[in-house]
Amino acid sequence: MANLVMDVSSHQPDTISFFQAAKNAGVKAVIVKLTQGSADGDAYVNPKAQAQINNARSVGLLVHGYHYARFNGNQDARNEAKWFVDHAKQFGLGPESVLALDIEDKANAKYATSDANAFLQAVKDAGYPKIDIYSMASWFWQGRLNAAQLIAKNKWVANYGVSQPGVDNVGLWQFTNTYNIAGNEVDMSYDFSGFYTNANVTPESKTVTDTPTPKPVNQETTWTDNLGDTWHAEDGKFISNTALHLRWGARPSASTIAVLPVGSVIKYDAWSRGNDFVYVRQPRGNGYGYVAVRNAKTGEAYGKFD
Repeated sequence: MANLVMDVSSHQPDTISFFQAAKNAGVKAVIVKLTQGSADGDAYVNPKAQAQINNARSVGLLVHGYHYARFNGNQDARNEAKWFVDHAKQFGLGPESVLALDIEDKANAKYATSDANAFLQAVKDAGYPKIDIYSMASWFWQGRLNAAQLIAKNKWVANYGVSQPGVDNVGLWQFTNTYNIAGNEVDMSYDFSGFYTNANVTPESKTVTDTPTPKPVNQETTWTDNLGDTWHAEDGKFISNTALHLRWGARPSASTIAVLPVGSVIKYDAWSRGNDFVYVRQPRGNGYGYVAVRNAKTGEAYGKFD
């Protein structure tokens, strides 16, 4: 039996108990709606996204993200991709997560393959190699999406009340939108390929045009995230002299992953100086963790750098 993958939006809960119930039901991974439209369009961000990501991870689920498309035209698609990627980074989704395009809106072009590829290529160029595309089976039947020409080769297809997806070589099949998890109706899919439930699986992918291979995000020298924090790439180790909170974000208000005891060795790949603290970023199997290692106002360090 293929692994179960659940997708959620602001219509679903963001509590730990909800995601624990999903895990207990056999769900292996969650795809969270992050955004819709672009900065100069809908400019929508799922208000529950951060909590859904944090709490899904806290019970051991793999977490991915999706964007609901409103674009029509290649440049419009690239603008929406930037909105999506900026928030994926803000929410702590790294290049190990799948970033999926949900394209099914009446605002989209009737034949949307070119626009979809413009979006997907922009996401890849931003340092996210694991991309996918979601739509109804009918969009493939009608030629609105040409599977052979799409950059995303996994394909996430919705088709309900039938015994199979109805589209050849589908990696993820959304077979219902009424699966019951703790009294909530949710969308549920079967992961045939393992793309979402096995972090080592990467289907064949290709580019539309000859573009340079993008650098992974954490190899940039300096960058500014969506919160306005400036980050600096640096591989190092920090050894704590007090208990420290490992958090899902570089903010005192971010959810805690764990409390690290005195003497913890924290390997990090970047640092940032905020108003209150200096944070380091720790790569993790399902994203990044963040630790305050110095008081930005007094200069007091909570350990030593090695």
